[in-house]
Amino acid sequence: MNGDRYAVRNLLPVALWMLIIFITSSIPADDFPHVEFWGWAKLIHLIYYGVLCFLVQRAITNQTRYPLFARHSYMFGVFFAVLYGAFDEYHQLSTPGRHGQVMDILIDAFGAFLFIAGHRMYRALRLRSSGGVSGE
Repeated sequence: MNGDRYAVRNLLPVALWMLIIFITSSIPADDFPHVEFWGWAKLIHLIYYGVLCFLVQRAITNQTRYPLFARHSYMFGVFFAVLYGAFDEYHQLSTPGRHGQVMDILIDAFGAFLFIAGHRMYRALRLRSSGGVSGE
């Protein structure tokens, strides 16, 4: 079944990554490991939502049912990552000692944009090194 293979290879990683984000943001502040590095939490946001954007972008690119979505997979990846980031910040309002912050949503968006910039640079370098012929 082609649809089953697509779901396992593309949708399951998205769902699992979202679950990881949800679980870690459900940990009360007092139970969360304290790290003395000032930007640690912000770095985690960049990584979490950059990876989420990557996984969503990949899932949308690899589907064939909605070609318009596939053509605009970067935009949908960012949109989904920011939307889930907003949901996560709202969820943190009910987690003891945690706070939902608009700044964190902006950092989530920046993480998604960093992924896109990195991915586009990677593709451009790969295209250049292959002599202008892309396998995509």
